[in-house]
Amino acid sequence: MLEERLILSISYAVIAALLLVFCFYTNFTKKVKLISIFAVSLFYIYSWKGYVGVLGWPTSEDLPDDFNILWVVIQEPNKSKSNEGELFLWIKEIDEYKKPIGDPRAFNLQWNKENHRIAQEALHKLQEGERLNGKKTYGVLNKDNKGEKSTPYDVTEGEPEQGRPSFEFVEVPPPELPPKTLILDQ
Repeated sequence: MLEERLILSISYAVIAALLLVFCFYTNFTKKVKLISIFAVSLFYIYSWKGYVGVLGWPTSEDLPDDFNILWVVIQEPNKSKSNEGELFLWIKEIDEYKKPIGDPRAFNLQWNKENHRIAQEALHKLQEGERLNGKKTYGVLNKDNKGEKSTPYDVTEGEPEQGRPSFEFVEVPPPELPPKTLILDQ
């Protein structure tokens, strides 16, 4: 981890040095030089944010439709610290055969009462050693809601984030093994 940060810092210094050479030893106008300084500065900011995104921090992207849940961490709301609460799910995507694929990934979800209840139940089952698969779910389906920019799902009552996708968990059945054949000693 330290090596990657060191390489990234050295590459930033090299780009800054090249930019200084460009600004001091070329005959371009001041406008072109200022634009290049601004562009390189934006590059630094966005590349660093991108680097922080690959360090293993949880993502706030949408959950996949089907996934295998590995662990749950719940941070309840704390009004004294202005913390609205969060749910962290460590998951692996599953394929069409309901088998986990790829590397685990952490997801960060907003806290609400219903998702907290579902995540707490899943955490208890995981602690008991059960395997769980998850599925992204939505609010109540409304067939009359056919607007182009709307979703076919109604926002449930209460907080606005409850109308956004939620999740549910189901136990993973034990693997089906082929029947054993009886071998008689002769």
